[in-house]
Amino acid sequence: MSLTAFQTDKILHNAYNLLSREKNTINDLNVFPVPDGDTGLNMTLTIQTALNSLKKKDIETLCIREYLMNFANGMILNSRGCSGVILALFCKGIAESVKQSDHLNNISNSELSAAFRLGYELAYKETPSPCEGTMLTMMKVFANYFEKFTREKNSTPFSIIKKIIPILEKTLEKTPEMLPILKKAGVVDSGAMGFLVLIKGVALELEYNRSIIKPLMTTANILLISKYVRSFVTRKKSGKRNKLFKTIILNYQPKSITNFTLSNIIKMFNNLVQKKDNIKIAKAIIQKSEDLVESWSSNIQYRYCTEFIMEANHINKQNLKSQLNNWGDSLIIIESEDIYKIHIHTNKPKSLLKLCEAWGKITFTKVDDMKKQHHNLTSQDKAYYDKDNAVLFIVNGDGFAEILKGLGATDILIYKKVKPSVNQVQNAIIKTRAKNVIIAADNTDILPSLKSAITLCKSNIELIETGSIIQLISMMYNYSDSFDVMQNANIMRDNLDNVKFCKIARATRSFNEDLIFMEKGDFFTIYNNKIILSSKNIQDILIQSINKLKGEESLISLYCAEMGKNKSEILYLMQSTFRNISFETYYGGQNKFNYYITFE
Repeated sequence: MSLTAFQTDKILHNAYNLLSREKNTINDLNVFPVPDGDTGLNMTLTIQTALNSLKKKDIETLCIREYLMNFANGMILNSRGCSGVILALFCKGIAESVKQSDHLNNISNSELSAAFRLGYELAYKETPSPCEGTMLTMMKVFANYFEKFTREKNSTPFSIIKKIIPILEKTLEKTPEMLPILKKAGVVDSGAMGFLVLIKGVALELEYNRSIIKPLMTTANILLISKYVRSFVTRKKSGKRNKLFKTIILNYQPKSITNFTLSNIIKMFNNLVQKKDNIKIAKAIIQKSEDLVESWSSNIQYRYCTEFIMEANHINKQNLKSQLNNWGDSLIIIESEDIYKIHIHTNKPKSLLKLCEAWGKITFTKVDDMKKQHHNLTSQDKAYYDKDNAVLFIVNGDGFAEILKGLGATDILIYKKVKPSVNQVQNAIIKTRAKNVIIAADNTDILPSLKSAITLCKSNIELIETGSIIQLISMMYNYSDSFDVMQNANIMRDNLDNVKFCKIARATRSFNEDLIFMEKGDFFTIYNNKIILSSKNIQDILIQSINKLKGEESLISLYCAEMGKNKSEILYLMQSTFRNISFETYYGGQNKFNYYITFE
């Protein structure tokens, strides 16, 4: 099979788009290994970041082996939660297997089959206490049947995948029989569901348009109904609230409820109401209801899902495992050369990170409070929404905030020198009062806080990974009220870098690199994350920067940190120097850079 990196990228984007659409439904199934309700989100963010990291490369020049290795490394370094880490291990195994191929872009069915097998074997091997009935089972079934169908004549990878999907669906339905906690909760495994959605996303290349996931009732509503049924049976109160709830429940169609435990409770409740006094049925309802609530218990032994990346030379992975095992459970360590991605559930994340700093450089940390996540999942409080969609930006500069609002952004969180905390971002998301939120920040350093805050919120959130204020402006140029949140997010991601720009700052120290020398107090220009010019005079560097970067553009905009008395002088100087170009000036209010300059 001839498969280019570009085609692979398209296939993976299809899978990601479908997973993103279904992530909240997958979250609502989450009871194993801990009921934190973020499986769909973790899988989505893991793949999204890996795909975004590939945008920095020229995909057209990559062979399939290079593409898959880059994608797998992106998955490893950005994996989130148990589900994201296991998925990253699966992809790492695939990439390592394909790496051995002698062909650049021509992968045979047997080579693909070997890759899928190594993927699931690596995931099983590196997962502590691997359990059947989870994503691991789906990976194994997928790999086994791919190998089986490969032996058939005239088979292609897509025709094989199309044949495997019904088998995966049946396997998913059996997961409650393999894992007792799932049966008790009346759900299939969330990670297994997520893997099925990904495979169906791949199959969209074949226009495989069967229903993806049946609409599911939220966990909070399942527990709420169960609670009221148990209350009615035990107390038999006749208040207005109970009468109303009784009427609602009696009109439920059990067949339409995906959660089979709740379906049985409602069936028994209907029988009890019809027969009036049946102690046996009443006891069965109480028992099932208590079992259901217990299956969603927040009894989490190790509270904090802690993830970090450690750069360390000459460290033994097994020794590292033995050192960390006593700190908690769910420990997974993925090694990529001298970089280690570590996932663990612990009660002392700060102490653990301090210990690891003695072994290597910690470059990324993420700590999620799983008890808070569990509360969000099972809370009976209904989030109050007063709009369907919102665009929330986190920006440095009150002037930029006004510009973005003028372009259609609904909500802005402004920060100054200190970047916002997870709690501040979470509150900003809640304040949008929107069911669907597109969120982005003007600095990549804010991304970890953004990702953690998202796990604590109920809204359906599309995170767009950006690193500059100009990208946010470009996003809003491509936003449309007539598109849904997924369409807008995809269009925005595809057009992040449409606006050419540079930025000018003042040096806080002397600097000498790549033939650029500056002293403290000099001005310098950054373009494409590289210093290209320096000067002692702000007017000189403005003219030099525009001279160096201008092409056929007819409009240049200056976004100023301050809008003082020099505004008209600067504008006059630019217009008299570059007579064939139109200039506009705006107040940005940013702290770090004196000017942003865009070329359009």
